Amino acid sequence: MSEKINIAIIGGGIVGCWLALELSRSEKDIFLFEKNPGVTTGENQSSRNSGVNHAGINYDPDTRPLKARLCVEGNRLWGDFCEQYSLPFIKVGKLMVALTEEEDRELDLYERRAFQNNVPDVRKITAAEVRKIEPNVDARSALFIPSSGVFEPTSLLRQVYFLASSQGVQFMTGTEVMAIDAKQGKLSIRIRYRDGSEEWVETQRIINAGGVKAVSLAKMVDKDFPLKTAFIRGDSMKFNRKARHDLHLRGTNIYPTPRTVKTPFGFQSTVGVHLTPMFDIIDGQYVIGDTVMVGPRLTVVHSDDDLQTPMPEPESFVHDTGFFPGLNAIDLTPNFGGIQARLDGYPDFYISRDRLSANIVHLVGIDSPGFTSAPAIARHVARKFFKSST
Repeated sequence: MSEKINIAIIGGGIVGCWLALELSRSEKDIFLFEKNPGVTTGENQSSRNSGVNHAGINYDPDTRPLKARLCVEGNRLWGDFCEQYSLPFIKVGKLMVALTEEEDRELDLYERRAFQNNVPDVRKITAAEVRKIEPNVDARSALFIPSSGVFEPTSLLRQVYFLASSQGVQFMTGTEVMAIDAKQGKLSIRIRYRDGSEEWVETQRIINAGGVKAVSLAKMVDKDFPLKTAFIRGDSMKFNRKARHDLHLRGTNIYPTPRTVKTPFGFQSTVGVHLTPMFDIIDGQYVIGDTVMVGPRLTVVHSDDDLQTPMPEPESFVHDTGFFPGLNAIDLTPNFGGIQARLDGYPDFYISRDRLSANIVHLVGIDSPGFTSAPAIARHVARKFFKSST
């Protein structure tokens, strides 16, 4: 590849693929570079997540304005997209439960935030109403959030990839960006191909959507890039909801009241260990199956590929799900762990031009709700940096 290309997108997760699709509606000659062997199985964060289409209730518009706005917009866009292409998505709703008087007061804050963020139809309900929705869930009270749902992430990613490919985007898998040169008004990236060979490719514009590698990629251009990665892994387990009567769930997302935890990277917000129904395939169709995900529980790790640090013991997951008293450690089996693209001391998505090169856009810290927000992130980038969007 020796010719100059128009747009180089680095990173083939759901955000990179949505950027490719959105920009291909008005731009030509787009190349997406992904270091993994493929994009359609959802490597990294695009498959190692809970598969929840978040409603957007968790994000303070003052401190996390991009997450607050783009999550709500993305929730709606995914609903329309999944309906258009008959993709596995079910609007199962969500219960955010309170167990104590203090948590009950916290729910009032989130109910007000739902109104601020234009999250539709959120209402506070009583313990008796919680029991009517999910009889095995204990709660003093809860917020019922009907716009939340679950999807099968890799199916959605494949559809976005297919549409972007059909509109001319070139997906260069097994290609890793080793360096970025932005000197003397020219942009070039050094690519290492799957056979080990390398070459420089000149490009007019670069979008850094590198996930957990995004900060490292940004530092290739600006060694003083101001943000740092927080190496945190989200670990999850699972159980069979039909194993016993007291494990039965009807299929709603069940979340605790959000909290903040202290880590070596400062205080990090977490939605907490929650219960999420997972999809099965029956007779060729995706349906809510018998498996329920429990997690994620945050684990501090040492690098962006650290899957060796042991995951928490099952007892810790049980401890964090006091709203579901039927669960025991023996019910749980490991599900997966995935490194999150979190930032040290910066709570929001960071989407901005590079300080030294106006033709580079960095998308950094695209952790949860990154999957939900992906179509809205792509529109935001197209409108703000490319003056184009549907």
